[in-house]
Amino acid sequence: DLDDVDGLLRTFQSEAQTLMLSPSSTVAPPVDGAVGREALLALQGLTHDPRDLEDEGPLGEGGMGVVRLAKQVSLGRRVAEYLREGRREPQDVEALLTEAWTAGHLEHPNILPIHALTMNPDGTPVIVMKRIEGVTWATLLNDPAAMEAHAPARAPLDEHLRILQQVCHALHFAHTRGVVHRDLKPENVMVGAFGEVYLVDWGLARRPGPSEQLAGTPVYMAPEMLGRPGDEISERTDVYLLGAMLFEVLTGTAPHRGATPNAIIASILESAPRLPDATPAPLADLVRACMHPDPAQRTASALEVRVELEAFASRQSSLSLTEQSEQRLEALRTLLATPAPDVTQVYAAFAAARFGFEQALSAWTANEQARLGWRSALRAMVRFEADHGTAQTARAFFAELSEPDAALQYAIDEAAAREEEQARRLKRLDKLEAELDPRTDSGVRMLVGLLISGVWIIAPLIDGHFSKDSNLEGVSSVPGALVSLGIVAVAAWQEKRRGLRSTPLNRQLMAIVGFGMAVQSLFLVARHLLVGPFGPWIVPTISAFPSHLADGAAYALSSTASSFDLEHRYEWVAAGNLGFCLNAFLLWRRQRRP
Repeated sequence: DLDDVDGLLRTFQSEAQTLMLSPSSTVAPPVDGAVGREALLALQGLTHDPRDLEDEGPLGEGGMGVVRLAKQVSLGRRVAEYLREGRREPQDVEALLTEAWTAGHLEHPNILPIHALTMNPDGTPVIVMKRIEGVTWATLLNDPAAMEAHAPARAPLDEHLRILQQVCHALHFAHTRGVVHRDLKPENVMVGAFGEVYLVDWGLARRPGPSEQLAGTPVYMAPEMLGRPGDEISERTDVYLLGAMLFEVLTGTAPHRGATPNAIIASILESAPRLPDATPAPLADLVRACMHPDPAQRTASALEVRVELEAFASRQSSLSLTEQSEQRLEALRTLLATPAPDVTQVYAAFAAARFGFEQALSAWTANEQARLGWRSALRAMVRFEADHGTAQTARAFFAELSEPDAALQYAIDEAAAREEEQARRLKRLDKLEAELDPRTDSGVRMLVGLLISGVWIIAPLIDGHFSKDSNLEGVSSVPGALVSLGIVAVAAWQEKRRGLRSTPLNRQLMAIVGFGMAVQSLFLVARHLLVGPFGPWIVPTISAFPSHLADGAAYALSSTASSFDLEHRYEWVAAGNLGFCLNAFLLWRRQRRP
């Protein structure tokens, strides 16, 4: 209440001017000089060469002195030189050395390293530390151009949260070493040119314990930093300051602003941060949890603050990936809506959308929007494969969904039925193609042909030997025809016995040969009975097919020769048959070539 505010103001009258004129400046109370005196004694006992540091001018102001650029001759590097100028009182020296020893014992990637502690010729202590080529976090918060130059094309909030996470790293380490910073603010955070983050200015750092007096920067200050009796400084004091810096990230201003010292102190005591309505709920909750006026009710540690920030960053990254993936999903749907979608483009769009949704879920497993998008992409591919692809691939996508969907299952079953019908149709076509292919079962035809050919080459020679000049001349071909008919019958019986279906070509040829042999036998017997004995005769063949011209030539030659050479007429008949068989064999060989 107002009485508390007035009482506190009377307690630190000397700091009231700072509260009024510069509430963003650090209020530094006197420090316990024990550590500083120990450091001074150790420092005075060492030999120092002042030539090792070559002063190259000021860099800026620090909480406890002036930061100057210097060249460390022994190592040939440029370093920052933390120099106390014009303040040689014992308490000033002790404060400087206390800060140096505190920071020197905190070796962490996010804490500015101390290279050396030395003395000027006039006995003034100097802290030699790493030079940071960068800017303060406050510059990035207040200057959009500087922020754009530092992290181009990156959302400012994302970068500020990353910086705050690094500060949490440094604080958590310091807290494990029993050190509370007490002066956390964007001005005390340095950001390097390559994104490295350093927590600096450990001048107010101390161990946890009673809050004995006002200390810190008023516009960020926690209630217990006002130095009221009974208050304790602890790691949760720094947690409050983390929340105050997050408040500034979200609003653009420090939390405790006021026109008068009373207003500033009242804001500190109240610690009820008011955030814009558009503030993301997780961050707003974190600010309130960190800045609770009761330390026992605050977020427990800097580590927990970092975990919350990382979780929010993951959620934001997940949501951003989800938004991008939904655009890719829409592109996929557009492709699938075309009459004949290109398979390559479809799978490229699906892969991009699916990968994005899976990455979003990896960053934040509770992202239901990403999960719904992932399922929508899979459903779209199930439908696509059922309509344009294979039922097997559709089933594979459907199995990933792990949830029942009657409509999709019906589409897959329909696709499977179509594929089965198509497979049966293709099987029939393959069988028909094989049956119509002259090369199919050509070996059977060749074997039958060789046997019949042998019969018709040998039969005239046998007939000429036994039936020449006898009453049987003229019907001597009947046994050969009957034997040929028997060969055809045996071949057909063998195919049927082995469970093989003869090809249409084989059936036609066997039917023609069988019919021809039977008709020839009947014709010869009938002619013999009606006309009487007669000699062998050859019918000259004329074919319109070029492949059979050789047959015609062979029979023409044998017919002519048998007319003039009656003595060897049976031999000429055999020769004509041999010519026919040779031409048939050549045609068979040509037919078997691919």
